[in-house]
Amino acid sequence: MLRDVLFNDWYTTVIVVSLTLVVVAKLLNFNRFCDFLRLSGNSNYLKIYFKDHKFLDLFDIVLFLNFCINGTLIGILTYTHFAQKIDLNQLMFIKTAAILGTGVLLKILLELGVGYVFDIQKLFHSYVFQQVSFLNFLGIVLIPLNSLLIFGAPNNQTLTVFILVISGVILCIGLMKSIKLHQKLLINNFFYFILYLCTLEIGPYVLICKLISSDIN
Repeated sequence: MLRDVLFNDWYTTVIVVSLTLVVVAKLLNFNRFCDFLRLSGNSNYLKIYFKDHKFLDLFDIVLFLNFCINGTLIGILTYTHFAQKIDLNQLMFIKTAAILGTGVLLKILLELGVGYVFDIQKLFHSYVFQQVSFLNFLGIVLIPLNSLLIFGAPNNQTLTVFILVISGVILCIGLMKSIKLHQKLLINNFFYFILYLCTLEIGPYVLICKLISSDIN
């Protein structure tokens, strides 16, 4: 008699890889990791670690890989629950995660480029650091939520919507913290801020979703 666990076996590997990446990040810098887990509650992490932050930061890279994995996972599960069931395989998952990661990295490089062109590098560097930190934080939050959706309540659309809402809230908190930090500058340049949101915040994620959907189909 065949067991209906083959579907979950592959997802188990993905979750284990995610947990391994989190452990690696913790081992790299335990104090920073503890501060990072309190990111949504206060801004101390953003203030303390931005000072010595480098673009190619191993701590952020490890957590960003975890975000790509779990962001891809919730995307595929959402597509499966609300659109159509897909036969997931290793190649498809890697390609989808690569699209997500590449899209976010291109967005970051574009923002840093804008900062360089307009001679406001420090402002955009700070903003990028904040947004990447919240993406990485979301990646950690998604690990138990994705695990629950896979093993505890499979095909539960209500839980899927709840996870998407939580993800949206975390990203909005990150955006609000950035706005609060630079509110004086944004108020004086409100039109350009709205233009920025449409072109460099909303637009790239819409494009990434379309690319991932076409890749799955």
